[in-house]
Amino acid sequence: MAGVFHYVGPSAIYWGARSLERLTEELTKLGIRKPFLVTTKSLAQNKAVLKRLPVTVGQALIGQHAPHKQVECAVQAARAAAPDGIMSLGGGSPIDAAKIVALEVGGLPHVAVPTTLSVAELSPAAGYTDEAGQKVGKRVPGGMAPRAVFYDAELALHTPIDLWLSTGIRALDHAVETILEPGDHPYSDTLALEGIRRLFASLPQAKARPGAVDVRTENQIAAWLSYTYPRAAGGLSHMLGKQIGAPYGIPHGVTSCLLLPHVMRYRARTQAERLALLAPAMGIERRGASAEELACAAADAVYGLIRKLGLPQHLSAYRLSDDQLRAAAQPLAGDGRPLDDLVSIYRAAA
Repeated sequence: MAGVFHYVGPSAIYWGARSLERLTEELTKLGIRKPFLVTTKSLAQNKAVLKRLPVTVGQALIGQHAPHKQVECAVQAARAAAPDGIMSLGGGSPIDAAKIVALEVGGLPHVAVPTTLSVAELSPAAGYTDEAGQKVGKRVPGGMAPRAVFYDAELALHTPIDLWLSTGIRALDHAVETILEPGDHPYSDTLALEGIRRLFASLPQAKARPGAVDVRTENQIAAWLSYTYPRAAGGLSHMLGKQIGAPYGIPHGVTSCLLLPHVMRYRARTQAERLALLAPAMGIERRGASAEELACAAADAVYGLIRKLGLPQHLSAYRLSDDQLRAAAQPLAGDGRPLDDLVSIYRAAA
């Protein structure tokens, strides 16, 4: 076994309740005196959240799936404000948009303050929705990850619990897809398995105690551990989810809730040994069970966790026709993935 691992994430991650109190310190280290804020409408209207941030020279609002026109407007607004740094606040959409803004406005340093568990702040790429309504990605040499990230659990209490939990399943999706990625990646595998263990233990606690700061901190740590392998967001569950997410207005966290267990069952046909590695982290103990049995048990455990959290599990609720599902699957067919197999995953989620 041999390989190479490239660190592409943020150079500093602050975590724990009240960690945001060090935001000004970090901005000063990065030479940011005039930050420009990229956030969402709901957070821009939340005075309790905004009062914990430093004064900004302007702001841009980004909606779900980061529509291209909104990202373009954010770039223009930032240029007009002439900031010396970018600050993002929110989930994956404003964080990804902020990466693009930071790049387009002179390669400015970017500090992210996430309020969901989608961990876009750990990705070296940025996603947005193009003019045709399709989710596309942007990458540059060296990556686009923020310079610093702040996981402040007190701030996270302002996130609606269903959004919080569904993005927690998105984090679980990252961890599972890490294990299923081809090749050897022992560092990321170790952290992904620990992330899975913590997500299985702490997400139900978050549902039971939505106001518990310590639980939200544990959720954030688990999500952080889930994403250390950059290609984890390019696995089959993610790709199928992106095909129906932006075009039909389904949040990314929800697409993981709908698809992940069924993708796992499909991948068990060829990657049972890898999926079997997940079982102990999920609390599954079946002495003498085969790899195939453990792989199926892991998929069932994910399905059961999603049900326990009260999150969406049926794609039929979004009223996509069979023709729409086939059209969504078509671009992903090939390279060992027959079109009918991909359509069958969508149908299984119905």
